[in-house]
Formats: sequence, C-alpha cells, structure tokens
Amino acid sequence: MEAVAYKDEHLTRQLDIVPLAILDTPITVIGAGAIGSWTTLALAKMGFANITVYDHDKVETVNLNAQVYGSCDVGRTKVAALHGYVKLMTGIDIDLQPIMYERQENREAKGIWITAVDSMKVRRMIWDSLKGKARNLIALIDPRMGAEEGMMLCMDVHDDKDIESYEKSLYTDEQAVNEPCTAKSTAYTALMLSGLVAKTVKDRLTGDYIRNCQWSIKNNHLIAWTAAGKSL
Repeated sequence: MEAVAYKDEHLTRQLDIVPLAILDTPITVIGAGAIGSWTTLALAKMGFANITVYDHDKVETVNLNAQVYGSCDVGRTKVAALHGYVKLMTGIDIDLQPIMYERQENREAKGIWITAVDSMKVRRMIWDSLKGKARNLIALIDPRMGAEEGMMLCMDVHDDKDIESYEKSLYTDEQAVNEPCTAKSTAYTALMLSGLVAKTVKDRLTGDYIRNCQWSIKNNHLIAWTAAGKSL
C-alpha cells in the first residue's frame, strides 16, 4: 500500500503516540548541558518546534563525554552549537538565549519548563520566580543527574501539594552529594534520563505522567509514582 504523504511525513511512525496537536506547546529548557542538550534534541526530533534554551556557558573538552557536542564545538557557546545540531537533524530553529536565566526575566512563562541545571541555588531561584505567578505554565520538570543516578520531578506550580512537595526537595548545594571529578557524568545516564524527560513532556500533555521518580541506573532499579497516585 502506498504511504500517504503530508507535511509532517517524518513523524508518521509516532502519530498514534505523539499527537500533532501538542507539538505547538512552548518548551523552555534552562541549561544546555548533559540533560538539556539531549532533551532539546529529542523534543525537536519528536516534532516540538517552539523550544527556547537558556545557557551562558561555552563548550569545554570535559563536556564531550556526556553532552551532545563534538570536539569542533569547544569554545563555542552551548546554545549556538546546540542550535546547529537541532537545525541539521530536524530543520527546527530553537530560540537561543546565550545568557544565564535571571529571576527578573520578563519573558512570560508558559507551556512546559525544564530545569536542566546543576545548581540547587538556581533551581530554587527558578522555582521562586514561577510559583503562583505563571498562569499559563503547564508544568515544571526537574531532572537531576549523577554519573549513574537520576531523579525527576514533574510539578504543577499552581497546586499547593505540589508546591509543598517540591520545596522539600530543594536542599542546598552544600547538602548535595559531591562526586569526584572522575565520576560525575556518563553518556548513558544522560541519554536515559533525557529520554524520560522527553516522554514526560508528552505524557503531561496527553494523560497520566510520572510525577516523581528515583532511578539507580548503576543498580538497575527504578521507583516512580504517577500523578494519578500509581507506583511503578
């Protein structure tokens, strides 16, 4: 049987999974490192075209093992390099913000925000800037990664229970586990967690979704709870 041709033909094999109707949802990714870079590329591959990425850092050689970048990108801003890969592989132009996200940022918060940052202080600042103020924000997704450990939270900034639960998770940077320099990141952990984030974006826009998960990739053990209260 001859395939039906249409303008989104490259998305044919996911049409029953990722509806075209959700692909205009604005996505903001804060951080273009291990999780942020792969998540942005995955979302663009899925067809999301309204993506904004914040990051003020430049690509360093130590980033190459777990982030989307190649050796040719060392010294470039991460968002510029990421834009090139996304454009090459999907034809989508992401909105580049080669700056650190600031609390006083006047851009309207809407759609889904992903905090792919490596500082609890920055997470707290982002959360404080959003809660109770972003009426058009659907969800905040917060992935956190170690070399072989991951966790993810998907929070509703308008729900009192979510606010209380999320704020309990915002420990200080001093309380965080500091891995040695030779055990900070792996490509497979970044890819696995980024895939989960991308799926959660789709799930949040279509039905039940993982609200909280702890993933010991080292020990092959995942514990998760959905928004509907199911444990996985």
